[in-house]
Amino acid sequence: MQVNLEWFRTFKAIYETGTMSGAAKQLFVSQPGIGLHLNALEAYTGFPLFERTSRKMIPTEKGKLLYQQILSSVECLQDVEKRFQKKSGIERPTLSIGMCVETFQQVLEKHIPYLGFNLIMQFGDNEHLLHLLENGSIDSILTSIKSNDSNLIYNPFASERFVLVAGKNTDLTAFYSLDINDKSAVKDWLKMQFWYSTASDMKVLNRFWETNFGEHPDFLPNYIVPNKFSIIRCLSIDGGLAILPEFLCQEVLNTKEITKIWEGYSPVENALYYAKRKQSLFMEEINHIEKLLINEFSSVEIEEHID
Repeated sequence: MQVNLEWFRTFKAIYETGTMSGAAKQLFVSQPGIGLHLNALEAYTGFPLFERTSRKMIPTEKGKLLYQQILSSVECLQDVEKRFQKKSGIERPTLSIGMCVETFQQVLEKHIPYLGFNLIMQFGDNEHLLHLLENGSIDSILTSIKSNDSNLIYNPFASERFVLVAGKNTDLTAFYSLDINDKSAVKDWLKMQFWYSTASDMKVLNRFWETNFGEHPDFLPNYIVPNKFSIIRCLSIDGGLAILPEFLCQEVLNTKEITKIWEGYSPVENALYYAKRKQSLFMEEINHIEKLLINEFSSVEIEEHID
């Protein structure tokens, strides 16, 4: 692990203010960011730097020693920064937001140049991101699961439907000639095809198969690729099948590069929630991200209805 000088600046701010929230206000960053820096520094040094109490962060003996050793150096660097940095006249808060990488690229990435605050994106599965939110390491997340943490708010705003899609050159003649109510014939045809998935999406394939056929799939995908956009690009070139969120591939569905062939006997859906803590220094910025996501998902639903 390589030390980050920002960890020392954060440590100094906590030491001098006595609280995580005080350090966040002093450095004009989110409290989860403060927690991330402190945890990283303690992991790097190998010992706790503060005793956490309900009201105050009390420096340990190791913490006091570290403060004395880094004080003059950090103050010198801060002085250099003040003299050489371009003065914008505006301090920018920094938020940490979590969601899957494909959703970020589809709905949020294009808005980043217009944000009035700094943004740190974190990616992972629902369980990992929810853990980060619960322990204060992240400001808000887009998730399909909920916990019982009373300090969190879950605002439902969209539904994620998973559909079976086929690649550009997939021969669907036999599929369309099947009696769709003949589950055995449909299942046999599906198992004969080439399948795409990601390592993290195996749960989705299993869920789709179990929902529609009442059993665990007895085959593995032929191609395990890095992310869902890799699947979409591959399917746009040649044949194959995949289970994908409909909103994520709507653009290529509209251009007929890939084809939605089945929603299943019982559609598989996830409710999507925008999760955040009840209190935050930067609730205005957190709510701004939420509105952007709501608008993006709403526009996709409108396009689907029109089509």
